[in-house]
Amino acid sequence: MIPSVYSDAFLDHFEHPRGQGSLDDATHRGHATDPACGDELELDLRVEADRIAAVRFRARGCIGAIAVGSALTTLLPGRPAAPDSVSREEIETALGMVPTTKRHALRLGVNTLAAALTQPL
Repeated sequence: MIPSVYSDAFLDHFEHPRGQGSLDDATHRGHATDPACGDELELDLRVEADRIAAVRFRARGCIGAIAVGSALTTLLPGRPAAPDSVSREEIETALGMVPTTKRHALRLGVNTLAAALTQPL
């Protein structure tokens, strides 16, 4: 068996993404693209009383973009509706080891969150 460069948590988020799709009652929506590789991530958020109540994502791109989008849907609910409510390091911890070739997806995740919180519907 060939060892994987991905952690079990990373692969689980990719193979069984949480919160994939649209959020019908979203109050905020954000989109970001990684200019280097073209990966795209879109987040729908429902914000209530200055807290993130619900999150859904859509991704077009590599395994990293999908895993990060999924991780964000588990990390963000209940957090303050602020761009710095989750860090790249927190996302990486949730995913376990993130290979160097997929670390751009961590930046894509925090950039998409910031975009969503500046774009109320």
